[in-house]
Amino acid sequence: MKKILATLLIATSSLFSQEVDIATALQQIESGNIKPAEVILRDLKTKNPGDPSVIFLDAVLTKDGDEALKKYSTVLEKYPNSKYADAVIYRIFSYYYSLGYYKKAETYLNRLKKDFPESPYIKTADRKIPDIEEQPPQQVIVPSKPIKPEKVETKTYNFTIQAGAFLNIDNAKKLCDRLNRENYFTEITTKDVGGSILNVVNVGRFSTEEESRSVLNLLEKKFNLKGRTVPINK
Repeated sequence: MKKILATLLIATSSLFSQEVDIATALQQIESGNIKPAEVILRDLKTKNPGDPSVIFLDAVLTKDGDEALKKYSTVLEKYPNSKYADAVIYRIFSYYYSLGYYKKAETYLNRLKKDFPESPYIKTADRKIPDIEEQPPQQVIVPSKPIKPEKVETKTYNFTIQAGAFLNIDNAKKLCDRLNRENYFTEITTKDVGGSILNVVNVGRFSTEEESRSVLNLLEKKFNLKGRTVPINK
């Protein structure tokens, strides 16, 4: 996180003086002083709610990953020439990559290289994209599989269902609590995405990927939600 924010501060220049200056808030975040940054954001949102830099700062301080993604996307769609546009593309790329939506992530990496060939984020983002298929994300937060813990301890579990990803651990716990009340087996793992730690909610354990498919279909019909089967890291 600190390296990324430091890059943001260095990249800011007078060429974009028409945008609100959020450098002080970013410096506070880099130093771990979130509360002062939030105070600055509240003031800026009152005076300049539609400014792309203000929307970007709001996204940086948003704890829910899904909501942050929406705000980053707003900057990119409405203000593609914002001084933080390359940072926005990098963060969207990192988010999709961390969730395993590699094809979606690759489109943003290619856009970063094409639109901002001098961006310092290219070196950080550039990596081999896994050559696998994935379901396109319809929602970023996607509860999945109702399964009771197996009593046969000799059974080997190789897959789980990725249910959601949150910057705020409390939001991840709330999703787990919601599913646990319906007798879902859940657990939380973490992923480092561009310097930010995502708390990933996984639901259920399966021996084969095929076992999870019927559960995914069931939850889609019952809750109108989509999950994604992923290998269990051992």
